[in-house]
Order: sequence, then structure tokens, then C-alpha cells
Amino acid sequence: MKSFTDLGLSLQLVEVCEKQLDWYDPLKIQAQVIPLALEGKDVYAISPPRSGKTGAFVLPIFQALLNAGPNLNPFFACVISSSSYVFHFTS
Repeated sequence: MKSFTDLGLSLQLVEVCEKQLDWYDPLKIQAQVIPLALEGKDVYAISPPRSGKTGAFVLPIFQALLNAGPNLNPFFACVISSSSYVFHFTS
């Protein structure tokens, strides 16, 4: 299994994952999505609840923020998440 560092995340971000979140190894969806997102590719992924989707999209966004520093483009990510709760309240 690959580590978060193997996926392309900085040591600074990996340290936060480990010390603040107790995330030591990427979950399957994270291992699949993070490298693609870090390459700037568009990603569409479906995964069951509690499978690591939030980390899969948030970690590359945080990595881009760290990489950009003061030169950050304010509009560089769009996350769309559908939820059974949304369906429940609208039906």
C-alpha cells in the first residue's frame, strides 16, 4: 500500500494527517484520486459512506494551497456532493 507521501502530498500535510487526524495510510479512494487531482485532472468518483471521499478531495486542495502560496488563484476547485439527505428533503 502506498503512503500519503507516495501519493505526492508534502511532508507538512502528511504530518497534519498523522498527528491531527490519525490518518496514517490512504484509503482506497484516496490512493486512486489524490495522484490524479494533484496532476490537475478532473475527477469523478463514487464511493460508499465513510470510505475516505472527503480526504480524497480535500487533501489535494490543501496541497494546492500550500504549493501556490501568495500566488493562489481564488477559484481553482469545485466540489459537488450529492447526498441522500438532499434527496430526502426535496422529495
